[in-house]
Amino acid sequence: MNLREHLTPETLERYFGAGSPVTVSLADRPTCLLKITPADDRLELWTPVDGAEPDVAAFSRVSVATVRREGEGPWFVLGVDAHRARVEAYALVEAVVDNLVAGNSLRQATGQSIASFHDLLATRGRLSEERTIGLLAELLVLEQLLTSIGESTAVGAWLGPCRGEHDFALNDVDLEVKATLYERRSHLIGSETQLTANPYRPLWLVSIQLTRTGPSPDSFTLPELVARVRRRLIAETMAFDELLRSAGWREADADLYRERYLPRTLPAAYLVDDDFPAITRARVEAVIPHSEHVTAVSYRLDLTSWPPETPPAALDGFTGSYLTGVS
Repeated sequence: MNLREHLTPETLERYFGAGSPVTVSLADRPTCLLKITPADDRLELWTPVDGAEPDVAAFSRVSVATVRREGEGPWFVLGVDAHRARVEAYALVEAVVDNLVAGNSLRQATGQSIASFHDLLATRGRLSEERTIGLLAELLVLEQLLTSIGESTAVGAWLGPCRGEHDFALNDVDLEVKATLYERRSHLIGSETQLTANPYRPLWLVSIQLTRTGPSPDSFTLPELVARVRRRLIAETMAFDELLRSAGWREADADLYRERYLPRTLPAAYLVDDDFPAITRARVEAVIPHSEHVTAVSYRLDLTSWPPETPPAALDGFTGSYLTGVS
């Protein structure tokens, strides 16, 4: 006979109110122990290891660990943050225990139970693939600029996360950085103003081709590149971190970015002049009748056969810098 214990909301609050950790048995087949830790507003379900560890990486309020205690076999510890949601957190633990008692593994039990508790679990977020690739490219350019123009100037010039007119505004040039995973040097241009030059500075488009890869000495993840650039900073760390937050990066979500990348080709730079194949507002107005009714333009620009030019001085050496500098 399987013994099953249920806590009422009143009993649960009494345990939390006691101030000291307490452990309660919720089931004996399989063994399910509930540890209540008032100081941390936390519930932990302890049960012997059986099968694969649950995958809860996408949830901010749930964690899992495998723990060994002296003289015992390994235990799974499923932790739930109960802050301001004690009853709901306990309901999730109860649902998991019910599934365990029904014969499911903890991985199955957790997956089936979590589906009903989205509001409690507050799914963690990560950038879309497009924004991830874009941030990688901007960080690679920023890393180059740290060397060529110095820390304060480089970080101050990075406007991409702030939705600036262009990604980098230097003293003498603007840079629009584009990245792609395609075999062709093909980039999505999001508007008719994106490749419009500032009247006081020339505009350069910097094209970076990346490819996904497995573990290799020169490959990198987004968290690794963030850490690498941060290590280069002394005075501008806070400004850099604020820019990252504006770009959508969250340090707490770093483990969600597991993909590794390598350069597919050397980066290329293109002067966006009158001969460059860009769709701009001026060109739209010149050829489209009643162009005021065309309010949004996006297009894909394939530069595979367009000849790159010698980049501006701030990008000197960039074509080889990050190929050999990955750590």
